[in-house]
Amino acid sequence: MKSQPKNKIEIKPMGSYFEVDEDGFLKNPASLDKVQEKWRPVLDDVVVVYKKHFGDKLINVYVRGSVAKGEAVEGVSDLDSFAYVDLKDEEIEKSWRAEAKRELKEKHPFVESFEIYAEKFSENSGFFVSQSICLYGKEMQVRKRKPGREMFYHINDGQRYENADKWFREADPSLEEKIKNKCAWLMKNILRSGCEITMERSKRYTRDLYLCYKDFAEYYPEKEEIMREVLDLALNPVSDIEKILEVKNKITPFLIEEAKKVL
Repeated sequence: MKSQPKNKIEIKPMGSYFEVDEDGFLKNPASLDKVQEKWRPVLDDVVVVYKKHFGDKLINVYVRGSVAKGEAVEGVSDLDSFAYVDLKDEEIEKSWRAEAKRELKEKHPFVESFEIYAEKFSENSGFFVSQSICLYGKEMQVRKRKPGREMFYHINDGQRYENADKWFREADPSLEEKIKNKCAWLMKNILRSGCEITMERSKRYTRDLYLCYKDFAEYYPEKEEIMREVLDLALNPVSDIEKILEVKNKITPFLIEEAKKVL
């Protein structure tokens, strides 16, 4: 029998939209002053992890999401971090991240999960820099963006959903926790894709899951029920591969087609 969430997280209205300036550009909602006290040592340890692995090749470290906005919820919120390094893409080794995440989770069990990622800086990288706190190094200068097609990131061309389908089909069913983590990742991507295709009309931007669901349902009420299933699986991921793919395949073709119309 596939494992199910022990303590089901209820769907509740929560989250916030990014504010915009007088010209309609998004303001960065993240600030070190907003970070809750309990989460500050976690940020310090995340920086140590990056420094330990990359040494003098590390340029800077950022954190984004609910932690960076001072809205983190113990046992629910992830800690989303990323770094820029002075290395070529093919030189950036990734296998160390699993152990780093395990160590961080053991030390800070109230954090739902950790995102550890490093890359070489590019113009496209500004998408995340503009909504993050620089924890280490000199902050990168990036252009401002408005809610709309230039904020498309998760929907892309649908390739990530094809890749996810392949991953689940080839996954070892015994690796339940790994499958559940991938389930949560996939459902969060779907929710944010749903929000992205509404931004040209709503002029709002958020990464918060409930608000992504709410905005999508406002413009596509006929798809509200399936997107609510997506939200539930994002909060309460399962290891039932057939269930995951069933939900995914009910909504992603629609999202991809709607994205084409917006573009």
